[in-house]
Amino acid sequence: MHPCFATATQLARAIRNGRLSAVEATEAHLQRIARLNGPLGALVVVDRDGALKAARAADRARARKGRALGPLHGVPITIKEAFDVAGLRTTSSHPPLENNVAHQDASAVARLRAAGAVILGKTNVPELCADFQTDSPLFGTTRNAWDAERTAGGSTGGGAVAVAARLSPLELGSDIGGSVRNPAHYNGIFSLKPTEWRVPGHGHVPDLPGQTRTVRYMGVYGPLARSVDDLEGALHIIAGPDGYDAEAAPVPIGPAPALTVAGLRIAVLESNPLVPASSDTARVVQATARQLAKAGAKVKRAVPAGLDWQQAWDDWSDLFQYQVRALQPLADRQRFFTMAADSPDPSRRSAVRTAQLDLGAFFAVLDRRDDVIRRCHALLDDHDAWLMPVMPDVAFVRQSQREPLVIDGKPYPYFFAGTSYNFLANLTGQPSIVLPCGFGRGGLPIGLQLVGKRWGEARLLGVAKALEKLLPPCPAPPSCQD
Repeated sequence: MHPCFATATQLARAIRNGRLSAVEATEAHLQRIARLNGPLGALVVVDRDGALKAARAADRARARKGRALGPLHGVPITIKEAFDVAGLRTTSSHPPLENNVAHQDASAVARLRAAGAVILGKTNVPELCADFQTDSPLFGTTRNAWDAERTAGGSTGGGAVAVAARLSPLELGSDIGGSVRNPAHYNGIFSLKPTEWRVPGHGHVPDLPGQTRTVRYMGVYGPLARSVDDLEGALHIIAGPDGYDAEAAPVPIGPAPALTVAGLRIAVLESNPLVPASSDTARVVQATARQLAKAGAKVKRAVPAGLDWQQAWDDWSDLFQYQVRALQPLADRQRFFTMAADSPDPSRRSAVRTAQLDLGAFFAVLDRRDDVIRRCHALLDDHDAWLMPVMPDVAFVRQSQREPLVIDGKPYPYFFAGTSYNFLANLTGQPSIVLPCGFGRGGLPIGLQLVGKRWGEARLLGVAKALEKLLPPCPAPPSCQD
């Protein structure tokens, strides 16, 4: 197999066994990046010299007998531009940070490097990771690997395209409202949003360098890849306390259990009341549910009892807004004070609610969040995982944020629609795994997400591996198959 078409797990095994050198794997990926990255705009920093230096060191280390090798020894990977990588710029596509150079690795980056990974470079993001299109004011647009006119997703859009186009087998991403999940869905790959606080975020922007840390809820950090094995391996590397983020918890993960589909209990959500899933998406949910049932799973349409979807979305949005606005000057927030609180756009209503930074209202959001967590966990007391869409439709043609998203001919407010299926696992802090499950119109990929209990990644990974065996192999986009 060509090195660029192998998974990270396969590459690590080949390098460890001497069938492939780290330099060969790295050079193959660098050559492919040089050939394909230009029109895609996936990588915005390519550290050719640094990657080859690290690969040569990896090969020397392997040649020394008795030397313990890390789980990613010699494997080339990419990093989302919002993470610090020592010696490289970290801008999060925010023009005031254009010349910001990281002096040390982010915690998760340092752990990947210590596990033997070779860092090829950094991938594109929208400004401050705040969109599900990747259009950077510093680096330009990342284009979907399947259709250049359509969104790559965001904010880990560059990373998802790099993995889908076989420019990288593994990407480190981040997610506060779907940012590792919607790009995986849009590009036909896998991703993992871990439990809240499972992976430390030290060295990720935002928060802005040198300022008070405000992103303390819902933001998570996880991998994008082309197999569930790769997600599991990366999670074990990057998880756990780091001495910087006090919230990062020392909760063991354990190995994923070996499960078969037969006997699994799967709750299914085909569509939610906020934004109905497109006919394409609903069809893929139904087909996947039938596959599971045919293989012996107990499949049932189910939702958490008493869940108020609109209130839950409002609470996710308000909690996000409180963190974003916490350091904003009063003058920047005052423009919302006199705006109507009954806007048809839920995002605008949230901005008006949170602009005054009412501490009592903030804690009320946290109280309601606790209730939603309890309701979602009660559903999973009786099910192994909850299967649902990632996004309401296939990748859309790139557009302005001011325009509505149109789903099966009906318009919905942009940010509301784009977060309508991803917000819940961020609000509750539950882990979620995206698997490519089918295709919609124009041959565009559709992924579905499996959601599990907080701190339950091991079992969720086991369920995902069982489902992965029922699905076709993760395909390369037609323009990237050579």
